[in-house]
Amino acid sequence: HRLEAVLDQHADPDAIDATGEIPDGLLAELAKIGAFGIKIPVKYGGLGLSQTNYSRAAMLLGSRCGNLAALLSAHQSIGAPQPLILFGTEEQKMKYLPRCAKGEISAFALTENEVGSDPARMKTEARLEGDHYVLSGDKLWCTNGTRAGIIVVMAKTPTPDKPHATTAFIVETSWPGVEIINRCRFMGLKALYNGVIHFDNVRVPVENVLGGVGRGLKVALTTLNTGRITLPAACAGLSQRCLDISRRWTRSREQWGQPIGRHAAIADKLSRMAADTFAMESVV
Repeated sequence: HRLEAVLDQHADPDAIDATGEIPDGLLAELAKIGAFGIKIPVKYGGLGLSQTNYSRAAMLLGSRCGNLAALLSAHQSIGAPQPLILFGTEEQKMKYLPRCAKGEISAFALTENEVGSDPARMKTEARLEGDHYVLSGDKLWCTNGTRAGIIVVMAKTPTPDKPHATTAFIVETSWPGVEIINRCRFMGLKALYNGVIHFDNVRVPVENVLGGVGRGLKVALTTLNTGRITLPAACAGLSQRCLDISRRWTRSREQWGQPIGRHAAIADKLSRMAADTFAMESVV
């Protein structure tokens, strides 16, 4: 209800789409009600809600504004909160989860120019120098990357016996050597904060290794398994919205002496839409 109230009072999806920006005031209102920490445990400043209730929030967001759904989903489904909850040490959780819950935006950097999710071909590399790793490389299509304060970065950490080993690192964008090269623009998601990010000899403390050295692939795939559920939840919410609009129209539009929803051809379309939407929601 609080999320719905904020969306009703502060969110103008058409303006967000037209300007390609999500207003800071709206982000502040969303942060105030805990929308950036839905699944983050209460002890770290989050709401501590279940995946089911998180999916309900994603359905509401998906039915209103795809840009907001993408921002909040990327932040806590595949951004720092999810891998931190699953793989973070207590020290890492205490340091970063409260920041995420308060509204500091996070992102997940896996994809590269020649590499989808195939870590064997990854070029971004981190080499150990004393108590730091030195991280260099480029990441593409990093959703939230242009506004993120915290990014989980996947990089190769090769050893003689494991030349393709990958490791996940928690990287702060304020650190020297982190540079946003370009903001990527997308049809239909004009306000997506998606970017190309360059890492130039970024010094990452060893305590910022997430999930263990060489276990990056497990961190990435486990995070994506849960994280990607938010997208079908948003689609289910959007489908419900489409069904509501269609039902409203078929009640008000009249042909041949009755609302068009009473005609078999239209009633059939509506019933199929309702069944598909119900099935999508049930699967989510």
